[in-house]
Amino acid sequence: MTSLPIETKKARSWSSLAVLLVGNFVTILDLFIVNVGLPDIQRELHTSNAGLQLVIVAYEVPYGALLLNAARLGDLYGRRLLFLTGMAVFAIGSLACALAPSSWTLIGARAVQGGGAALLMPQVYTSLRLLFEGEERRRALAVMGAVQGVAGAASQIVGGYLIALNIGGLGWRLIFLVNLPVALYALIAGWWLIIETRSPLPAKLDMGGAAMGASALTLILLPLTMGRDNDWPWWMIASMILSVPAFVCFACHENRLTRRGDVPIIAMSLFGKESFNLGILATFLFFSAVGSLSLSLTILLQLGLGLTPLEAGMLFLPSTAAFFTGSLLSAPLARKWGRWAPLAGMLVFAVGLAIAMMVGLEGGGQLKALSLSLVLNGLGQGIVMPLLLDMILSTVPNDEAGMASGAFSTMQIVGAAFGVTIVGVILFGMLGRTEASTSILATPGAYGTAFAVATAYNFVAIVLGLALLNRLHSAKRRIA
Repeated sequence: MTSLPIETKKARSWSSLAVLLVGNFVTILDLFIVNVGLPDIQRELHTSNAGLQLVIVAYEVPYGALLLNAARLGDLYGRRLLFLTGMAVFAIGSLACALAPSSWTLIGARAVQGGGAALLMPQVYTSLRLLFEGEERRRALAVMGAVQGVAGAASQIVGGYLIALNIGGLGWRLIFLVNLPVALYALIAGWWLIIETRSPLPAKLDMGGAAMGASALTLILLPLTMGRDNDWPWWMIASMILSVPAFVCFACHENRLTRRGDVPIIAMSLFGKESFNLGILATFLFFSAVGSLSLSLTILLQLGLGLTPLEAGMLFLPSTAAFFTGSLLSAPLARKWGRWAPLAGMLVFAVGLAIAMMVGLEGGGQLKALSLSLVLNGLGQGIVMPLLLDMILSTVPNDEAGMASGAFSTMQIVGAAFGVTIVGVILFGMLGRTEASTSILATPGAYGTAFAVATAYNFVAIVLGLALLNRLHSAKRRIA
């Protein structure tokens, strides 16, 4: 790249990003699109409720557990190669999902999809960090944030439309088959357009650390994603407890490799940097709030207020537009306001949550006010997400960008799973007590109150995240 004119470099970087974001879009789409097809899957494959939950979890757990390993593989063997490999695995998993004759086959195929998504996603973040600098990077991150927001919103609309079309009687299988032409495009275009990058390290993967890291993350992710719906059996509690020594053993192993001069999955020296730690903790809190709000809101709208899935989904459309707008505004705001831009985004999000809590305390039926809160939430998220990633990646040198990207991606998944668990315990715990005390179905007002109390967790998480971001900026000023 060094011999190319600057304009050619920029053009190639943006061409690379265009393909990378296709992978980003389709993997996020598949996190949510399957929800639309669950009723039809249950009828056709005679799947139990527990089986349906596994269809979701089988994607999420390997996705979260393998992100650190995938980021390191990209460092060692090349990010373009790992992106293309992950896309191929994702496509194979999608085809297997579409052809699944039974629920267990579908669950296994979803695990393959999740593994493919884990392989490609960190390469998007790391490549973006390495291909762009300064203002160009903020612009690229803003575009990526907009794509992610559209993917999350489009999942419900695209999924519902494909199932309604029912081409060839395929029904729910179309939500997986639609991935194939997208993946084919990404594989062909990616081979020619994505610029290859890798770390100047010996291509030797720490197999022991890879297994230990994935196992430790699985021990925490599996109970977080399944515990609430299964009434927290003893083995899930034990799994969460065992995750602590598992992470300690992983950290000791990685430190030992570093002292020997070998290549670890993640250098523990990253966590010796105050700014990196503050950014990772802020990421955890932010995504725990973002990931769990949709759960409590869906319960309020559909069970508490009796809205249909389509009516509830339409309420999210203004929020999606606000998210898209916020993402595109993030770079100009960062250029104009500097460190205050992500803090402003967090504050807007917090105001939206405060309005949502007030609506819930008044019964939850004021849909105009609730829609306003969702617009503020979407706008705040759109501003914060790209700037948060930029802040974290800017705390590390180029040769640590892959590890930092893997840590950021992992905190997204773990934070979201943690938030859903906490909000679920609060929400269903309150509704359960209401039902037990009245012996009838909880009233809309009870759902509103439960929603307000559950949303208080989101509010507290965002306020803490706001404090951490402010401290992160103070730490950067001390270093500078």
